[in-house]
Amino acid sequence: MPFSVCVATDLFGSKVNLELDFSYAPSLPELTSAAEAAFSAESQARRPGSPPFQVSKFHVVDAVTDDWVEVVGSHQLRHQCQVYAFQPHSTRYTESQGHIPPATKARVPTTTSHGSHNSYRPPMSASPLPRTSTHHNVQSYPSHDSYRHQAQAAVPQMPQATAVPGAPNLPDSAAHDEKVRILFEQTDNNHNRVVELEELKRIMNLVHMDFSTLTIEDLFRKADLDRDGVINFPEWQRFAELYPTLFDSMYYRLKSYWDMQASEAQVDAARLLRGQFENNERAAKDAFDRSQLESEDAARRLADADRNANDAAGRQRAAEDAARDGVRYVDQAKQEKADRERDLAAERERERQSQQRAAEAARDLDAAQRRLAGVQQGLADAEAAERRAAQALHDAQRERERQQALADQAHGDMARAADRHNQLLNEIPRTMEDAAARLQAAEHQLAAADARHRELGACASDAAAGAADAARHRDELGRLLQNLRDRQEPARAAWLDAQRGLEDHDRAIQELEAQLASERDQRRMLDEQEKSLVEQEVRLREQRESLEEKEGALRDAHNSFFNSAARSPGRQASRSPALAARSPIQHQQGHYSSPYSTGKYY
Repeated sequence: MPFSVCVATDLFGSKVNLELDFSYAPSLPELTSAAEAAFSAESQARRPGSPPFQVSKFHVVDAVTDDWVEVVGSHQLRHQCQVYAFQPHSTRYTESQGHIPPATKARVPTTTSHGSHNSYRPPMSASPLPRTSTHHNVQSYPSHDSYRHQAQAAVPQMPQATAVPGAPNLPDSAAHDEKVRILFEQTDNNHNRVVELEELKRIMNLVHMDFSTLTIEDLFRKADLDRDGVINFPEWQRFAELYPTLFDSMYYRLKSYWDMQASEAQVDAARLLRGQFENNERAAKDAFDRSQLESEDAARRLADADRNANDAAGRQRAAEDAARDGVRYVDQAKQEKADRERDLAAERERERQSQQRAAEAARDLDAAQRRLAGVQQGLADAEAAERRAAQALHDAQRERERQQALADQAHGDMARAADRHNQLLNEIPRTMEDAAARLQAAEHQLAAADARHRELGACASDAAAGAADAARHRDELGRLLQNLRDRQEPARAAWLDAQRGLEDHDRAIQELEAQLASERDQRRMLDEQEKSLVEQEVRLREQRESLEEKEGALRDAHNSFFNSAARSPGRQASRSPALAARSPIQHQQGHYSSPYSTGKYY
């Protein structure tokens, strides 16, 4: 069934509250991912370029204490509950207190299902069993082979050795002229169709020709026939004819250089590809860890369901005991009502007797009043007799005193009778009111006891249904836990496959590195072997040029001698017939055989 959670946080100093919708009760990791995605989109909408939103912890309002507590498990979440997300402490984030506004819909959808791009669905949280709950949703999980399929979906392939971008085509069976052309093009770095001294130094350093700067400059001067400071292609061709071993060495060293660059690029690509293997291994391990977490979560949920079932059974027993106590309470309330009715009847009887005593007191008051009137009349007669009989004054005075005492006593009796009468009249309504109030309270108590009895009966029925539902949910979770443990093995196998793939890739990288090191060693050995041949060629060329210089000097001396002899009289006939037959131009060009000539002259 749909499940929504309201998540609030502090964004740029103001409170933002978003409603996140799920197709099932989310776990804590899934709630974290959904909240980070929703608030990242909200941050980008408010301030483009802001860093991604991160959640360090959640707080939720506890249903019992009505206070904020930290969320440690998905069982603390309820449908449409209010959660607060805290970000990690940093200089950009400062938490401020404020009122949480009403929740609004998130900018990005958070509902997940089997058809979503994320095939992993976290387990549904186990919530405490409601008293009237009669249904539980059981989380569905991916198929048995989904973890292995995820790990094997995109297995990286070992990169093959390919040509480095910008590398020239250097065939092994290239002809001499093609080698010369390729070396000229590779040496001409600025593509101006001539080779400069710095370009020659660069190519010599590139192919590791261990020549000194003076040697390179001397070679450059020998190649630059027209002394214009650059070597054009014809001069380069003549230079290659003079130093064929040097050019062959440079060509194959250049080819080896680019081959090594391709091998190093292959090793670098393999090292970069290792990150994909690591990601695959990490993803497989994460899938295995998720399967373990799912199993552990299912085990916890099963334990919670077992505790809920036991609690529900305990609540059922407590409800049944409370129902029996309610019956006893109703009986006690009925007995209390009967006692209050008897008390009311007794109070009514006492009221009747009090009324009778009040009537008697009223009669006594009337008698006292009559006696008082008689005494007053006797007093008047006595006073008249006193006036009439002065002689009997002493007796009249005594009689007057006696009658005065009787009058005072009658006044006292009358006052006491009036007080008693008033007291009885006041006590009668108060006693009746107290008895009526006690009877009314007993009736209310009886009604409350009857309602409590009905409520306890309903609670007992709900507790029995909840206990049965909890037991059924516990059985479903037991089956789910067994299925999760069955699905855990493919995830472990996929993780082991990813580990083996990473180890195989590491071994392949080591083989490539060893092969590259071997090629470097072989190239180094060939360089050492070629070094003596190239140095020998350079020395022989220097010796040859030295001999040619000596030959030219001797030829010039020879020509000078015969020219002077030709100009002297009497020595014309002694000139060599071979020299005399040659023209001055041919003589200057030097096209003749010499014992110092070692080859063709360019």
